[in-house]
Amino acid sequence: MKVHAWWAQLCTYQFENRTRPREYGTWDCWQFVGGAVLVMTGIDYRPQFPAYRTLEEGVAVLEERGGPVAMLTALFGEPKHVAFAQRGDIVICDLGEGPAAGICFGVDTKTVSPGGIESVPTLRGSLAWAVD
Repeated sequence: MKVHAWWAQLCTYQFENRTRPREYGTWDCWQFVGGAVLVMTGIDYRPQFPAYRTLEEGVAVLEERGGPVAMLTALFGEPKHVAFAQRGDIVICDLGEGPAAGICFGVDTKTVSPGGIESVPTLRGSLAWAVD
C-alpha cells in the first residue's frame, strides 16, 4: 500500500537525484527503482539482493532470478501492457544497453543514465508493474 503523499515524495526523490551519475550497484536504474518503491510504500526490497559493483555483476543478479521480468513479477505480480502504466508503476524499457527499469511519471518514465536521471517516453517500454 502506498504511503500518504507518495506522489509528492516520489517527485522530490526524483528531483533530488536528477544529476546523480550512474554508478552500478550504488546508483543505477535498479537502485533508483528500489529507492522509488521505498519512498512510495515504505518497503525496501533492495536488501534481498546481493551487492554488485559492475554491469556484469548486476546482470548476473538478474539472471539468477530468471531475468528482470521474472524478478519483478515475483515481487509485484503479473505485468501489464505498458499502455496501461500509471504514475508510480515500474516500467521496463530497452535503451540500447539491455533492459532498464524506470518509474512511470505519466507520459514519461524516469530511469538512470550515465549523466543522471533520464526521461523516456513511457510507451517506449515493454511491460509495467503496479506498485500498490
